This record gives sequence, structure tokens and C-alpha cells, in this order.
Amino acid sequence: MSNGVDLQDIHHQASNQNKKNQYFKRIRCQYSPVCLILSLLALVLLGVGIAAMLVALIGISTTTITATTTATTTTATTTTTTSVTTTTSVTTTTSVTTTTSTTTTTTTTTTTTTTTITTTTTATSGSTNTSSMSTARYLHTASVLTNGKVLVAGGYNSSVYLNSAELYDPSTGMWTNTSSMSTARYLHTASVLTNGKVLVAGGYNGAILNSAELYDPSTGMWTNTSSMSIARQRHTASVLTNGKVLVAGGYNSAGFFLNSAELYDPSTGMWTNTSSMSTARQRHTASVLTNGKVLVAGGYNSGGYVNSPELYDPSTGMWTNTSSMSTARDTHTASVLTNGKVLVAGGNKGGGVYLNSAELYDSSTGMWTNTSSMSTARSDHTASVLTNGKVLVAGGYNGGYVNSAELYDPSTGMWTNTSSMSTARYDHTASVLTNGKVLVAGGYNSGVYLNSAELYQP
Repeated sequence: MSNGVDLQDIHHQASNQNKKNQYFKRIRCQYSPVCLILSLLALVLLGVGIAAMLVALIGISTTTITATTTATTTTATTTTTTSVTTTTSVTTTTSVTTTTSTTTTTTTTTTTTTTTITTTTTATSGSTNTSSMSTARYLHTASVLTNGKVLVAGGYNSSVYLNSAELYDPSTGMWTNTSSMSTARYLHTASVLTNGKVLVAGGYNGAILNSAELYDPSTGMWTNTSSMSIARQRHTASVLTNGKVLVAGGYNSAGFFLNSAELYDPSTGMWTNTSSMSTARQRHTASVLTNGKVLVAGGYNSGGYVNSPELYDPSTGMWTNTSSMSTARDTHTASVLTNGKVLVAGGNKGGGVYLNSAELYDSSTGMWTNTSSMSTARSDHTASVLTNGKVLVAGGYNGGYVNSAELYDPSTGMWTNTSSMSTARYDHTASVLTNGKVLVAGGYNSGVYLNSAELYQP
């Protein structure tokens, strides 16, 4: 101790004073403007840092959410083709679209199915049997009606002259009886008129006939119409472009071969005479040309077999001669081709000579030219112009009964064999149906009158 002062107290007092000074110093610093500004600045910097961290965190979160909520689109396409006997094509297309957001999930499914079925049937050419007529007959007529059915009328069967008639329906392949004609007849003609009715004229039933009848498909009934001025058999009948029917030639009850001709007018139901041919004939052919004239060719008369043809002009009512065929013939066929020419084929020229030769008439020149011959000679056969333009010749007689058939192609001028009928026949009928097939019906074979029928598929 010095001067009564304890050194420890002095030191203690000094220490306390130092602590007080430091305390007041801190107090002064905390409340000084500089310290306040620095503290505030530190707080601002701290807030900015925290904000930056938050922005970074939000960006990462947004990227993640966007990545997980990207819309997903899926499209599936399936094509299936199935073939079972028929040809079938089936196409199925399925489109599925899915869209998802963070708050809403929407699923849209669209399915479109398109089915196309195509059936293709390939037919092969040849002859097939169809149902038989109820009555056997030959030297009858067959007419394709406007409704597509075929009317068969008259004919001859085992010493019986027929007045019965039958209808063939191509859609069913069946025959049904229809009303009978008032007069039995064979060796007659049948013509489909522009009004759809069928005119039957002439023929023979023990006597040569001049009577005529009309068949109405809408009623299935026959009615008599006015008679021709001359009875005739083995004549021809042609429907002219003006709707009238030209009957020419034939043989009559007085034993004469005829050169006379008559016109039937459906609008009046009357017959009128027109000018006569220069040459009488029976068993000839008559063809309506594309120019409206009628070409009569071949035939037979008291002078023998005829090769001279004639032309009838409806506008003048007159006949004129045209150039002659190279071969005289009867019981032949004549077909108007799609090119306008007329094909004459086969026939008989007497002395037991049956013909396989064929000739073409050109109406633009009035001349005949030979074309290739059939492989088989035949008479009393049929010839049908097919929808493809070819000509089908079937059956006939050449000393024997023929079942063979041949096709003539106008584009080449050649004949080719085609499938044969199941039954040989002559003096039958052949009708081109609306479906393109050819119906052959009836005829005669070795003492048997036929009721069978066959179809040819081109």
C-alpha cells in the first residue's frame, strides 16, 4: 500500500473502469449512424442472397415440373388384309392422344374403323346344263323379252303341232308355263316389237297359216291380230327401224315358193302389201343392216339353191339386187357384226353337201368376200352375236347330229373351236341373254325331240 491506497483496489478500479469504457464504447457504436448504416447494408445483402437462392430453387423446380408435364402423343396405325374365298380388305386406324398438366389430367381417345369388302367372281367359258322345258319341241321360236325372260312358243313334237308356250327366267334358271297360242304352229316367225309385245306369224300345223297373234308380257296373254294376205311357212320376219315388221318369201299352201312381202304396223294392227322380191325363196335369211335396209340372202326355190341376195329399202318400199354370194346355200345363218358387216356361215347346197364355208357382206360396198371356213360343216344350226362381238355357232346337221361349237372373231377373220354342247341337236333355238350368256333350247336328235336346255358362258 502506498499513501493508504491499496494497489489491488487501484488495479480493480482500473479494471472496472476499463470495462465501463468498453461497454459505453459498444453502446456508442450500436447507436451511431455509421454502425446503423453498416448493419442495414448487411441486412440488405443478406436479403439479396436469400432471394437469389429462392429464385434458383424456383427455376430448378419449374424445369423439373415442365419436364414432367410435357404432353405425350401416341399414334398407332394398324392395317390388316384378310382373304377368305372372296377378296376382303380391312383397314383400321387408331389415334390416341393424352395430355397431362400439374393440376388437370385429360385423356382423349379417337378410333376410326373403315372396312371395305370386295367380292370378285371369275367365270370360265363353256356350256352348262340348265333346267329343261316342260315340253320337248323343235322348229319353235325363242324371243328375248324386254324384262330379260325368254319366250319359247310353238314347235313340233312326235306328230303333234304345239300351241303351248314357256318362259325361261335367267335369274332362277327355271321354266314356267304361260298361256297358249290360239293356233298351234311350227315353221313360223316371232318378232319382238318396239312396244315389248311379240308378234307370231304364219307357220304350219297340217295346213300353211296366214294367221298372226300377239303375246303381251305384262299380262302373259295372247290375242289375235289381223292375218297376212298370204299364208306362208319358212319365211323371214324383220323388225325395221320404223317399228314395222317386214315378212318376206316362204312357201305357201298352193305349192308355190313366194317372192311376195308384207308389212305389219303395230300402231294399227294391220298388214299391207309391199313390193315383191325379184327371186322367190324359202329357208333364206334376212338381216337388218346398220343403214336400216334389209339384206335377204340365199334360200331355195323350184330352180334350186339360191346365191342371189336382195336389199329392201323401207324409205322407198322397193327391192334392189346386190352382188351375189360365191356359194348358193339354204338353212344357213346370217349375223350382223358390230362392224356392220354380215357373216353368212354354213348351210346346205344340195346333193348331200353340207357347207363349212363363210362369206362377209359389206354394206358400204355391196360386195361379198370369202372369210375363213368353220372346222365343221353344218346346216340348221344357230349363230349368236356375243357381247364381246364374236359369233357363236352351235349344233346343226351334216349327215349326223352335231354338238360342236365354234367362235368367229371379226378382228382376225378366224374360227376357233370352243366347248361342245352336252347334247347334239339341230333346228333348236339360241338366245343371247341380258347377262351375256347364250340359252340353247330344244331341237331334234336321232328320232328324239328335245326338251333339254343348255347355257353357254362366253
